[in-house]
Amino acid sequence: MSQIFLFNASFHLFLIQIDQEIATKTREQGCICCGGKLHAADYPRSPVGIPSELRDYFDERLSFCCAVCRHRATPPSVRFFGRRWYPAPFHLLICVLMCGINERRLSQIKRHFGITVNESTWKRWRKWWSNEFEETAFWRKEKGLMPNAGITDTPFPRALLNEFHGTLEKKMQFLLRLLSPLTGGILRAV
Repeated sequence: MSQIFLFNASFHLFLIQIDQEIATKTREQGCICCGGKLHAADYPRSPVGIPSELRDYFDERLSFCCAVCRHRATPPSVRFFGRRWYPAPFHLLICVLMCGINERRLSQIKRHFGITVNESTWKRWRKWWSNEFEETAFWRKEKGLMPNAGITDTPFPRALLNEFHGTLEKKMQFLLRLLSPLTGGILRAV
């Protein structure tokens, strides 16, 4: 499994384009509370665990604010996994790679990604994927479209990644798009 694409600027530019497409659709729909016009209200992010040369791709989260009722509308994102401190591609790939926690796997994450994930963080992520994910409105809606993902012994999100074909980079793009409703909008779960 080659994670080299995570350090390629073109991959992150592509993710920004996807986020901009999703944000444009959100803006065109207007406020979900009153139907008012949405104005840009992007906010800064300071994600951890990414090399300094990639930090600019994750320094801002696209968001909107209603001109009438002032309700914030944060669209789904493929770059950010909700309020998690780690960017979505890194968070998901780390979760895919780590089936069980031990010092060897934590050191592999440090060596391959340059990220230090402490054991309590990893356990919290693991608990969310193994318990809470299956209870989300998103998964209840989507699981029928991915028949193999729900019946395997493979843990999430690896089971979801295995549903897609192609290189790891393409699979990750598909997975990030699939999971984006969890990160903002009405199905937000993280």
